[in-house]
Amino acid sequence: MATSPTSIRLSPAEKRRIAALARKRGLTPAAYIKRAALAGPAPSDISRLARLEKATAAILAAVEDEIDYRVVAATWDRHVKSGARLLKPVEVWRELGV
Repeated sequence: MATSPTSIRLSPAEKRRIAALARKRGLTPAAYIKRAALAGPAPSDISRLARLEKATAAILAAVEDEIDYRVVAATWDRHVKSGARLLKPVEVWRELGV
């Protein structure tokens, strides 16, 4: 595959910034510029909001699960401390008159 050189004009500050960012990623400045140029359009605000909404929903579900767990654990601890025995399903139906 043949390559052809392309040049762009950069200010010294732009050149330093690109070189520093490329170094952080372990790339040459040319490879860094290629990746940035060929990466495609930046994600839109709508897609960012959609990802944020999905993450927020997952966090809310996890918090609700944690609350449910704590309520159940506390209820079970109260039951164990009370010394009450568990009823078999048949006994529950009998107590309910079914």
